[in-house]
Amino acid sequence: MLKQNQKKTQHQEQERQQSYEERVELSKREIQILSCLKEQSRTEKRIAKMMKLDALIVSPLVTELMLKGYIETIRRRRLIFFSREYCIITAEGLDALEQARNLFENIVELIRERAVETIDNIAADSPLLKLAVLSAKAAYKTVKVLV
Repeated sequence: MLKQNQKKTQHQEQERQQSYEERVELSKREIQILSCLKEQSRTEKRIAKMMKLDALIVSPLVTELMLKGYIETIRRRRLIFFSREYCIITAEGLDALEQARNLFENIVELIRERAVETIDNIAADSPLLKLAVLSAKAAYKTVKVLV
């Protein structure tokens, strides 16, 4: 009887690990979407603009992430007749995003975030310095797209 229970629990544990490993595999675009939503909730249209893709391409990806349980949607009303649907990352989505990134990417992301914060704080004092920072950011984005 004990051996059967042990085998059952081992089998259940293996099934959970397999399903967990299957859930964590994310494509590059899915990782980008989850990264966009990590900071704050956004509409599908805004996500598409941030990723520089068409909304028709982003919509199925968002739907797939919703089915996996990584994203939820909420509807916010603006005035009486207008409402917008916002996407929010779930706790499972945050876990999947962290596991999808390797250690090196996490370190680079942390350094980049802190550097951008520092530069923005320094640039806030001087309009000329702010212009220089904006042009440097534009040059960086251009190089990033070309490479």
